[in-house]
Amino acid sequence: MPLIIVTGHPSSGKSTIVNRLAEKFKEKGKDYQIIRDESYGSFSRANYEHANKEKDLRSWIRSEVQQNLTKNKVIICDGLNYIKGYRYELFLAAKMSKTTYCVVQCTPSSDTCHWLNEQKPEGERYSKEIIDALLMRYEAPDTKFRWEKPLFEIKIGKNEKSINSEEIEDNMMIDLEHPSPRIAKIFDEEIVEWICNGTELTENQSTQTVPLAPTNFLHELDRSTQDVVTVLLNSQRTAVRGQNLTIPGATEGSNTVKFMKLRTLPELNRLRHQFVNMSKKDPETDKEKIITAFVDFLNCNLR
Repeated sequence: MPLIIVTGHPSSGKSTIVNRLAEKFKEKGKDYQIIRDESYGSFSRANYEHANKEKDLRSWIRSEVQQNLTKNKVIICDGLNYIKGYRYELFLAAKMSKTTYCVVQCTPSSDTCHWLNEQKPEGERYSKEIIDALLMRYEAPDTKFRWEKPLFEIKIGKNEKSINSEEIEDNMMIDLEHPSPRIAKIFDEEIVEWICNGTELTENQSTQTVPLAPTNFLHELDRSTQDVVTVLLNSQRTAVRGQNLTIPGATEGSNTVKFMKLRTLPELNRLRHQFVNMSKKDPETDKEKIITAFVDFLNCNLR
């Protein structure tokens, strides 16, 4: 069933928005499930200070999304979801389920994030240092990528008054332009309409499943992706910014990677390992298809 990815800065009103969306689905008689950070057994805001703990949290959320995507309920993934490559992985899960999908982004200012954080119970707050670090690391959705649309952007501020109120608050710290999460416009009717009646995602060669992995699958996958990394490392030495680097072995028309800046071997290997792990679920032994899919994956993540 449909997947809604909610993303935004820490303390940006995401959970409040999700609860309001859930009420709309309930009102329409639609079954739904919310998957949240807080549902993770050992969750703590301090997890975001430790790369390994944060990685475990993301893995748990991804697993929960994949396991609960069914034909009978809407899945709402409520979390920071601030890494574009991670949102891409969740998008692929929706593609494999052949369902509708959208992204909901909460966009307050950094000042508003700190203000909203102070409204939480003390045990549920982020530290100032964690908020500032996550604000710097946040990768905002961009609708030029297919996995970031349709995108519903919700403007969040501090104004606790009704949007139509004629009263003027004489306090420069209050964001009069944008209301707080409780009363912000959340496009609930539009989101419900799209999720229930929008265009379903369809599988392509990178997400179609094969019943049984051939014995040489992993060997071909590892060798082909390693060859692509080697070509990129060598080609970028003489490339200029904006140049398309041609990758031998990929399908004509889908065989270039745009060079925007120098990439290190660890960075490329990290992306290669992500691709390999995802591809294990969809075995493919055709070298051209493997390389073409990897080139597509790199173009989506090397920005």
